[in-house]
Amino acid sequence: MKKWQIVTTSVAAFALAGGVLAGCGTNSGTNTANAANTSTGQADTGAASTLPKGQTITVWSWAGGPQLTDVKKIAQAWAKQHGDKVNVVDQSSNPKGFQFYATAARTGKGPDVVFGMPHDNNGTFAEEGLMASVPNGIINTKAYAANTLDAVKVNGTMYSVPVSVQVAALYYNKKLVPQAPTTWAAFVKDANAHGFMYDQANLYFDYALIGGMGGYVFKDTNGTLNPNDIGLDNSGSVKAYALMHDMDSKYKWMTPSVNGSIAKAQFLAGKIGMYVSGPWDTGDIEKAKIDYGITPWPTLPNGKPATPFLGVITAFVNKESKTQPADWSLVQALTNASAQKTYFSDSQQIPALVSVQKSPAVQNNPAFRAFTTALKNSVPMPNIPQMQAVWTADTILQNIIAGKVSPQQGGKDFVQNIQKGILAQG
Repeated sequence: MKKWQIVTTSVAAFALAGGVLAGCGTNSGTNTANAANTSTGQADTGAASTLPKGQTITVWSWAGGPQLTDVKKIAQAWAKQHGDKVNVVDQSSNPKGFQFYATAARTGKGPDVVFGMPHDNNGTFAEEGLMASVPNGIINTKAYAANTLDAVKVNGTMYSVPVSVQVAALYYNKKLVPQAPTTWAAFVKDANAHGFMYDQANLYFDYALIGGMGGYVFKDTNGTLNPNDIGLDNSGSVKAYALMHDMDSKYKWMTPSVNGSIAKAQFLAGKIGMYVSGPWDTGDIEKAKIDYGITPWPTLPNGKPATPFLGVITAFVNKESKTQPADWSLVQALTNASAQKTYFSDSQQIPALVSVQKSPAVQNNPAFRAFTTALKNSVPMPNIPQMQAVWTADTILQNIIAGKVSPQQGGKDFVQNIQKGILAQG
């Protein structure tokens, strides 16, 4: 959760900068869908005319900047149509972060609807009973990629509605690297000649290698994550750690002290040919007037694709809300295809709906077309509460990269530290 929150904060900051491109509930009162609309991603509940009027709904938005303006406009249009009042509160700069919602909801002071929340908070909030499960008929599940839906489920139950998606990919300077490398051999050749860096001691970015080489965080069985089965010390993970270590010790592309800020600065200065990041950095690259391209990670040494973490920005309803039928209707308005097209146009948030991802507006943009391609092999970031122990323990990656521990021992230490952290969480 820790590293993901940093990433989403960066997306919000990028949107504010206005860059050229820019990130056990109740089913009370909601009818089952009569029909599904694949173009909008929403199901027609047929309940609009039966909703009570004169209600006041409070929305807390963790989306700021232009997207917040859009959320307010959509909410007010919905309120006018339904005869209700909607108060949208900006929480995007709240210093207490996403946990502010949990603290308020526990004491009955939370909002009715939350917008702009990263999906990996779902597990903690759902386990505490702070989220209503998504009622039947609210969304058309066929309108989303399977991994997007998996991201918003906890133990097989859906607790939030996808708004936008985020994934990291490979940026390359076309002046230095004219053609995107698609194989590992080509990638090594380009990196040796022109340089490569990324935030290497960060599991958020490293998982593209770990998962692609055969590792995993928690075993996933039909959408249920098992925190007692951790795969960060298996043979695939060890091979990925060895690969990461080689980037510094063998190829000399980086030193263990390189972080995301250094990698980005080197790329913006034209000193390296490639680095890994997400759509939140595109605006700064545009400003630096770098002739750049974006492509998924190349095929890994084992011949398989990389598996970057998938992040999903969501909307959900407070389980204790007294206006849930209206809340879910409002969530539909805030997350449908029309809304997602608006968020992409104004804030460059990659749409969660496949139909909008495939629209000319997205596909005619080379940068965002590349990110939608990278989504195909992405893996949802684990959303169960035990993931917090993983973020805390990933400091071991620095020791592996620096050669202070072997890849084998580092993997064992990583898993042991996670297990200790989970035990401490209770």
